[in-house]
Amino acid sequence: MFYTDSKFWVNIFFVATIVFLSAFFQCCAADTIPLSDYEIDVKLRELKPLPKVHHFWPLSPHLKISDKRLYELARITHTIGIPCEWVKAPQVERYVYTCARLNRTNPPVKASLGVTFVPWHQKFGKGLPPTDRGASYYEELRHFEQRATLVKRWIEQSNKKYHSNVKVSAVLLDSERLHAKQGDKEWNEGMRQALDAIHTRAQTFFPGARIEWYGRGIRGFGWKKSAYWTGQEIKTSLSCSLYTVPEIEHTRETFRRTCKLADEIGINEVTPWVALAAGARRNLKGVYYEPDLRYDIIYSYQIGAELNNKWYSARPEVYAPYEYAKVIVFYPGPFNPKTPDWARHFIAYVRGATGVKKLEDLRHEK
Repeated sequence: MFYTDSKFWVNIFFVATIVFLSAFFQCCAADTIPLSDYEIDVKLRELKPLPKVHHFWPLSPHLKISDKRLYELARITHTIGIPCEWVKAPQVERYVYTCARLNRTNPPVKASLGVTFVPWHQKFGKGLPPTDRGASYYEELRHFEQRATLVKRWIEQSNKKYHSNVKVSAVLLDSERLHAKQGDKEWNEGMRQALDAIHTRAQTFFPGARIEWYGRGIRGFGWKKSAYWTGQEIKTSLSCSLYTVPEIEHTRETFRRTCKLADEIGINEVTPWVALAAGARRNLKGVYYEPDLRYDIIYSYQIGAELNNKWYSARPEVYAPYEYAKVIVFYPGPFNPKTPDWARHFIAYVRGATGVKKLEDLRHEK
């Protein structure tokens, strides 16, 4: 049967486009040979420091990273991430020592620490509404305070040991346990109170640090406001997930729309959370997060250039108003085993950000 319904053909075209793009982005990098540890370390040493401070989700607890590589990571990004829920004193000391060692070289940007928490996922009872003020609510707050106290003490002790002054420059918070409900004032007010209780405690324990919340902006493919916040919380910046790096126009539009929302509520900073070698994968059932997303490194190079170089932010009508991005966050964290091609894409990203026009040595195609 020959269909003349225009909607039918539009749907067919839409599905075919998704299938084609998915296959294209996967094929572009599917046959690359992983960089060896030696190649990674050599290329990291060649990189210039990033123009902007880049925080990152902490290193995997199962990852063994050499002192040399940790130093290069701090030199390039200007930070090291500390996972407050499970970090131990020796790890904190190692991170402080690495930053202190780097800062003794008098870099233009001092290396600092970014501490991460995942609040309302630790002690708060599963299935409880955000209005609940039972024992587990206060347990969650005490847990935050206890871990923050430990980490702060370990940082102070390490600074004293190494005669340094390594600071905590950001607290990264990811709470996906609570979701706002449209039209439910009581629910949303309980959620606001819970999130702000963590926010104010973070400010108290780490004065002077940026408080960065994940998922406070426009997200997804429907251009909707994220449900991880109500809009009434304490706000210092908005954020958006740039998890579609190879879909470059979608990536730009995500940032543009979050900046527009920021303007509407009087906020002048939008922090992008960038996924390299990972992110949103499409299929016929929808979109899901893929920790090992294969696509050509040119897209990581390009987003690195756009987020960091003033030439692009000066042309927001073509690209996006990237001057809103004062700092940037990498998720997933560096060298995560679940994201095996992260190093290659990170090197490409940094080269794009620092104007190094070179990629062929990273391809290693079979």
